[in-house]
Amino acid sequence: MTLALVLGGATTVWDDVEAALALTEADGIVACNDIAADWPGPIDAAATLHPDLWPGWAERRASKGYPPAPQVFTHGWAFPGQDRSGSSGLFALKVALVDLGYDRAVLCGVPMDEQARHITEPWPWRSAEILRAGWRQALPAIGDRARSMSGWTADLLGRPTPDWLAS
Repeated sequence: MTLALVLGGATTVWDDVEAALALTEADGIVACNDIAADWPGPIDAAATLHPDLWPGWAERRASKGYPPAPQVFTHGWAFPGQDRSGSSGLFALKVALVDLGYDRAVLCGVPMDEQARHITEPWPWRSAEILRAGWRQALPAIGDRARSMSGWTADLLGRPTPDWLAS
């Protein structure tokens, strides 16, 4: 079984990664948007619904001396049955499970909570609740293949447990 960590841009990302890595090792990393620029280690892919902003994130990543993303996904954002966007975090999950073929994924920094805030913006993320509809639509395609470390997505998908990680 292969496992990816999917990194989003909420302020919880660093604590979520630390907690996830205390449970298990990851086979790969898929990062979206700003966190793709700020994650210090290698990433298997970057995913964004904002392709116009990717050059700036890639430049910021390079300026820190971090290895470039070998793949960048900007299109094909939907799981089967999904016609509403669910955020770049959901797109990154789709990239991990579908495009890259990981068996499972753990979301870090993708709580989909208005109050979780973004790593670059101090105000509440007002789009969170609207974008949850896309997550609900994608749920049948996600099945039992994903868990989340925090927030609304942890309530929706569950948190990773040793039994889930081992099964």
